[in-house]
Amino acid sequence: MTKTKQFKHYKIIVSRGVSLSPENLLAFYTGEASAYPKTKWWVKVEEQEPGSFVVVADNLTTDEDAGSLGFSSWDHEVKDLDAGTSAGSEYFNMSDHLQWNDVDMTPEKFKAPTVERLKQALEHVHFCAWDQRDF
Repeated sequence: MTKTKQFKHYKIIVSRGVSLSPENLLAFYTGEASAYPKTKWWVKVEEQEPGSFVVVADNLTTDEDAGSLGFSSWDHEVKDLDAGTSAGSEYFNMSDHLQWNDVDMTPEKFKAPTVERLKQALEHVHFCAWDQRDF
């Protein structure tokens, strides 16, 4: 009998921003986005090996809208390693790759020494959901 590896899961509360994609701008201008601040947004990560976390669930995207996670904004302590190389960055002023101190962040994967350090890093960014078909 083969023993399957058990991964640790963590649900982390995150901040939501709005990308400049057409769908998000429409939600913003119609007032649909006004519900965003009232919701507790989260990502659920799985620690697949020490210091390597993968997003396995979130409540920012939905299956039916083909949504993808992105970073819509970040504070001055965060470095934008994407800097125009991704479609989201080029067209919507977002990022697919950020770094805060010793934490490396993409919307789907994070490298951090501990989950506590990851939580600290995520306090410096705003996630958004966007449809990659928008460009």
